[in-house]
Amino acid sequence: MSNQFMFADEPQQAQPALLKDKWKVLIVDDEPEVHAVTKLALSDFEFLGRGLEFHSAFSGEEARQLVDQHPDAAILLLDVVMESDDAGLKVARYIREDADNHYTRIILRTGQPGQAPERTVIVNYDINDYKSKTELTAQKLFTAVMSSLRSYRDIMSVDQSRQGLEKIIEASANLYTLQPMQQFVDGIVQQLSWVIGGARQTLYATATDDGRAYRVVAANGEDSQVAMGQTLRSVLPAPALAELDSVIQNNSHHYGGDFVLMYCRSHCRPQGSVLFIGGMSRALTDDDHHVLKLFAENVQKAQDNVVCIEDTDVLMAGIADQLVHLQASHFASEDVAGSEAIAYRLGKELFDESTAIDVSCAITLYARAKPLLACIEPNAAAHETSCQQRIAISLRGLKNGQQQATQFAYTALMERLERWDGLGLPEGKKGNSIAESTQVILVSEQIADWRTQGLAESDMITRLQDERGRYYSPDFLDKVIKHIGVAIAS
Repeated sequence: MSNQFMFADEPQQAQPALLKDKWKVLIVDDEPEVHAVTKLALSDFEFLGRGLEFHSAFSGEEARQLVDQHPDAAILLLDVVMESDDAGLKVARYIREDADNHYTRIILRTGQPGQAPERTVIVNYDINDYKSKTELTAQKLFTAVMSSLRSYRDIMSVDQSRQGLEKIIEASANLYTLQPMQQFVDGIVQQLSWVIGGARQTLYATATDDGRAYRVVAANGEDSQVAMGQTLRSVLPAPALAELDSVIQNNSHHYGGDFVLMYCRSHCRPQGSVLFIGGMSRALTDDDHHVLKLFAENVQKAQDNVVCIEDTDVLMAGIADQLVHLQASHFASEDVAGSEAIAYRLGKELFDESTAIDVSCAITLYARAKPLLACIEPNAAAHETSCQQRIAISLRGLKNGQQQATQFAYTALMERLERWDGLGLPEGKKGNSIAESTQVILVSEQIADWRTQGLAESDMITRLQDERGRYYSPDFLDKVIKHIGVAIAS
């Protein structure tokens, strides 16, 4: 072992309190002295406010176990010759191929360069640096580690941004599905955390309906799972909490020593949202301020759009409820015709009078959605088509309806292509999982269509028998066939 590692101690620098975590460095060498000297040489090392955390292994087998235990290691200082002449090279191959770890930077250190020529190793193994122990002074080790950490930081930043962008793209494609903002904002928050540069925690909180609190809907970094769903006041550190009221009241922002609080103003609600970024390892630049401003403006616009869609859903449910309520209030059996009359008559035999009226009113609402239903291809595929997704989004407001007839109509619209045998769309529901009210609505429409075609009652029964065990429950069809004469009576 070279004594060039032994160097004079430098003054100990105070460890900044910005970040509690450290960069993980794995040391793999069969000489205990190498571990000790490496830790000594890098004892005061610091990058982006973070020191180093060392983990040691003394053989190739121990190294593989160590790599599996610490997949988030930034650097591996790897000896070549240990229990065998190529033990270190086998470890390098294990990391890249078996462990599928392409992030950890591998610095190969060898005391016998002739046994592992640099050109051969660089070409055949996915390593990032090659050093001879005899030339690796404390300064050169410092330089190698610093360079590798910068590369690791950049690689992880790109990867985190990729993950964030994937979430944003996925959420953008389904922006108006249920609970759209959680996934959408989560992706942006994750990316923002890394664009700003190694923040320990990022939180995005929106105002509750009563405006009395702000609840975390997206979080990234330290304690992110704990923070989700909590009020912002309960998870903010004391320095940020002291500035929260001022930021909200003034619709402004505050840059603290290692944190940012930024108000995101809403254009459709009295209260907006609050962005918190804490534990930053560096001072923010003008470009960072610009990125944060764009985030505050554009993310809130996206959320405002979703809020408007949700408000439209509430309005749609209210209109639908009012429609079926008025129809039920003035319902007269002698005044209804077609599928509405058939549904009412079958409903009286299968349910009670009130439910029969609701099923008849539901058909009226159901029929108004037929232009949307026309885009669905009636095949037995086991996946949801884009048109079905469109319908699910367009009719989402009906799901919030308070009237039973509204719920009957919504359920029938969503289950229109389901089959009793489980081969339908979009969920492949089977058997009794399909609502009986849906079956009444669908079979009433079918019988009404057959009446228009002039089919005799016996022919209708034959066709219904053909659907036994396919589209309809056998028990349900027995009940329909038993009462079909009443259902189609003029």
